[in-house]
Amino acid sequence: MLDTSALISAIRSGSGAAAEVVRLVALGKLTLLLDLKLVCEYRDVAMRPEHFGASGMTVEDTQAVIDLLEAVAQPVLVLVRHRPLSLDPNDDMVLDLAINGNADAIVTNNIKDFKAAAERFGIPALLPRAFLTTFKAGGH
Repeated sequence: MLDTSALISAIRSGSGAAAEVVRLVALGKLTLLLDLKLVCEYRDVAMRPEHFGASGMTVEDTQAVIDLLEAVAQPVLVLVRHRPLSLDPNDDMVLDLAINGNADAIVTNNIKDFKAAAERFGIPALLPRAFLTTFKAGGH
């Protein structure tokens, strides 16, 4: 599962580890879990003007990335909410999605807010680079 912070990193820098995670999802080598709330958060955050200047992408480019992720993702119906898990309600939304979707990992740049809560449910919270290292070693 891909937290919004990692998606924004991928959008802002097409050559980083987060962008490689997005490419692996687009190629069908990784399964992305999504629900409507997370897709809406992706759009809300990614469409902020500061990201266009940093990435060089247009609104249409950014929308195309999110549309692609939504098209290839495995939808998850969040039936059980485990609240509160973190100090940030948006983090709880991501954690609920990961728990209900039986995620193998949460890929995020926000380790400190996710790590303890995710690991209570057996889900590692990993930086994009650490996730790629684990993935390439056959761990996911």
